[in-house]
Amino acid sequence: MNKLRTFFIFLFSFLFSILYAQNTITVFGTISDFQFNPIENVMVQSPHTENKVISTKDGKYQILLPANTEVQLYFKHIAFRDTIFTLLGEPQESIKLDIILAATGSQLQSVDISTTYNDGYTRVDPKLTFSMPSPTGGAESLIKMLPGVSSVNELSAQYNVRGGNYDENLIFVNDIQIYRPFLVRNGNQEGLSFVNLDLTQSVKFSAGGFPAQYGDKTSSVMDVEYKTPKQFGGSFMIGFLGTSAHIEGCVKNKPKTRDIFTYLVGVRYKTNSYLLKSMETKGDYKPNFFDAQMLLGWNISEKFEIGLLGNISINKYLFVPSDRETRFGTIEDLKSFKVYFDGQEVDKYENYLGGLTFTYRPNFKNQLKLILSSYYAKESETFDIQSQYWLSDIEADLGSEGKDISKEISVRAVGTNIDHARNYINFFVSAADFRGEHQLHKRNSIFWGVKVQNERIKDELNQWHMNDSAGYTLPYIPNPNPGDSVPFGDPSRQLTLGEFNYYDASHFLNTIRITGFIQDTWKIDNDIKPRFTLNAGVRFHYWSYNKEFNASPRLSLLYKPRWKHDWLFWLKTGVYYQTPFYREFRDIQGKLNPNIKSQFSYQVILASEYNFKIWNRPFKFTMEGYYKYLDNLISYYVDNIQIVYSGKNDAMGYATGFDARFSGELIEGLESWLSISIMNTMDKNKPYYNNNGELVKPTYKRRPTDQRFVLNLFFQDHIPGFRPLRVNLNFVYSTGLPLWNPERERVKKNTLQMKDYFRVDIGFSYIFLEQSRDRFRNKSKFIRAIKNAGIYFEVFNLLGTNNVSSYMWIKDINNQYWAIPNYLTPRLINLKFAIEF
Repeated sequence: MNKLRTFFIFLFSFLFSILYAQNTITVFGTISDFQFNPIENVMVQSPHTENKVISTKDGKYQILLPANTEVQLYFKHIAFRDTIFTLLGEPQESIKLDIILAATGSQLQSVDISTTYNDGYTRVDPKLTFSMPSPTGGAESLIKMLPGVSSVNELSAQYNVRGGNYDENLIFVNDIQIYRPFLVRNGNQEGLSFVNLDLTQSVKFSAGGFPAQYGDKTSSVMDVEYKTPKQFGGSFMIGFLGTSAHIEGCVKNKPKTRDIFTYLVGVRYKTNSYLLKSMETKGDYKPNFFDAQMLLGWNISEKFEIGLLGNISINKYLFVPSDRETRFGTIEDLKSFKVYFDGQEVDKYENYLGGLTFTYRPNFKNQLKLILSSYYAKESETFDIQSQYWLSDIEADLGSEGKDISKEISVRAVGTNIDHARNYINFFVSAADFRGEHQLHKRNSIFWGVKVQNERIKDELNQWHMNDSAGYTLPYIPNPNPGDSVPFGDPSRQLTLGEFNYYDASHFLNTIRITGFIQDTWKIDNDIKPRFTLNAGVRFHYWSYNKEFNASPRLSLLYKPRWKHDWLFWLKTGVYYQTPFYREFRDIQGKLNPNIKSQFSYQVILASEYNFKIWNRPFKFTMEGYYKYLDNLISYYVDNIQIVYSGKNDAMGYATGFDARFSGELIEGLESWLSISIMNTMDKNKPYYNNNGELVKPTYKRRPTDQRFVLNLFFQDHIPGFRPLRVNLNFVYSTGLPLWNPERERVKKNTLQMKDYFRVDIGFSYIFLEQSRDRFRNKSKFIRAIKNAGIYFEVFNLLGTNNVSSYMWIKDINNQYWAIPNYLTPRLINLKFAIEF
């Protein structure tokens, strides 16, 4: 009887297994990271069945799933982001599915222009920055080459996006917001960019129309993710402009099934004295910029992890000027401007940042994250400099001996300036940010967050400027109470010149900001290859200083038609508020405006993307047209890279334009691109009553960032038949920005324009060690441990173009103002050596 029972059980199990096999599909493949290293111990399972498998040491897996129905397949590993695929197969079908997992916290591990992310962001490869010849380097040097982005100062990492200024750009590193310096006036002082490319895994950028999770700025967002190391490695670089080094690695648990601790540490040192000594203002330049960063990770369990991001940055700038000579004008009307200096400038900028992140993933559908961060900035700006100047008319003297054949024929202006400053600012920001992700359905997911931020600012401003022109000293008596509503820079405000040149103020602020957002991403028609993807959300903001509450809805719709060719179309629209930061509601005299309001922008963007192949290599063509309505603007002018605000919501305006970018592998394996931007941005002051009681209705004028046309070209090539020897070309052309004397013409229609910006940089590199080459595989263990090693030779400003960063205004004996150009760097060379292991 027992034998008969055993027989029937065996027969039933056999028939059931055959029946089940006829109604299942087999999914198999290899799981790897973006360096194609196999990943062991990845859990592969589906909520539609109890089947689950673990990937082998070679990254292989195989699992059975139900047929004739859509099923979701989850790939989960503690050190990588959860990945979900939806499959539909016929009975007994075998589907090969090779998976590449992104490291935890990273949305992109490598840049491949043949990959379509369908989210509207532009990805840039951090490794390209090292190949791109640029005096500043950093991720920003790549961002500047994208459509819609412009910069006319190669010494600065700052950039303008679609008519906005530097303060309208968001930067995040591992979900922590980064702030730009407060007291920096020019690119000479700026130092290192926060983003350390040695530690960077991915960079994505949006020039507008970004979702509700980002705020509160009106122009752009750059989102940077640092690496999650999988093995020991590092790099070292040394060159004329500085040095850098980093190490990374991980510690596995005893069974070596997962990483329990990861570390990423980098240090950088930069000195741009080599660049500054080549400029027209001669003297003793001693700039020293240093920073150290680390990212530590603890994987407590498969569901819970902790991350710590730390940064220390100390930048010092010492400058003892001696003399300067600038020649400008035309051959028929040539001018010479000579200055002799006494005194010195000593600046110091210290920044400290700490961010602690707790991430909890209770299941495949939910993720919770708590970010506790603190940022402290301590900046000082001190200088006492006397300058004696001569402005002369000169002409060529062909009969003179020596190199200088010019001859002074008349003197336009003689004078002395004394500039004094003792400016100090301490800025402390602490924040708690709690956010979560929840998958409602396989086609629908929600992302939300709430953030509370405390800002404490201590500001001491004391600076003055004295001018002795044509033998007498002009009075510089500050007006203690202007008491009028006249717009910033109106000529009627100039009761005394001292109002513009004597600044004395002291402030202490302690304010609270509360922000939050919720957004929903919905794949409307099909979760495998959806034609429509909708992202809709709303963001809110409250600030205790002015008791202002704002809500900004945002929406983007992606349409991917099922055409023969690979096209994508986007519609992005939304409301964007830029809540005032300290710099924006402090006017030129140092007074704060308690009635300041958020700047407002309504944006509409239409975009398209076409992915195709030429010579069996990937190419991409993108186009975007946009319109931005601007209101409650805080007017300003720009002096070099310093933005001087009026401290009032006194203007309204618009920005409209068109951007296009063509990118692809003109040379196999090397990406190049060409981008163009056409843009117009205008503003006007709101109607006001002048001191005579007359109603003034200003007209539209060009904004300080109105750059009508920009063309960027980045090209990579290698010597035919010898790939290790490569060349990189960086070409930038942009039309001039509007120009006015900030003391006299701010509210008038701008009639002057700066010189067009034109620059060509070229770099040559010889990669003499490369791990991918077969001839190095049989070398010593030391050589095989080196991934890449190369020598880089760069020529900055190849054509020696005299580009202008700003102008100095001088008044002659006839009370006429002259704009003296401040030229940027001439032609220079740079040499650096780099190794990665």
